[in-house]
Amino acid sequence: MENRRTKESNDASQTRRVKVYRQTDDGKWEDQGTGHVSVDYMERSEDFALFVIDEEDNETLLSHRICSDDIYRKQEDTIISWRDPEFSFELALSFQETAGCCYIWDHICNVQRNLHFGTLNHGPKVPEEPEVRQET
Repeated sequence: MENRRTKESNDASQTRRVKVYRQTDDGKWEDQGTGHVSVDYMERSEDFALFVIDEEDNETLLSHRICSDDIYRKQEDTIISWRDPEFSFELALSFQETAGCCYIWDHICNVQRNLHFGTLNHGPKVPEEPEVRQET
């Protein structure tokens, strides 16, 4: 059982493996490093953020508060990009696998939906994967 859990954890972290890019003033994309992305609460805040932790040294490559504004774009199947309103530059996450991109995209959309409807104050939990509801 332990080996299965470890394998599932490794599989999940591989699907969320990303390269972080920042666009320079001259329009070129600069590689900021490779790591694993997650959506979680920011410290001392009720805001959700995207975190990318470097796969080599476990340092934070990216900490970005998810906002309700329509700034995020999903490009093709493996890229999520946005213009950071706080720092006024373009960022992009390039995913190793399509499944990881879809997973994080769904979480961003879920957080934004919650921000629009004001439901984030109902307890500290990471957004769940979207459910398909059947009408009765």
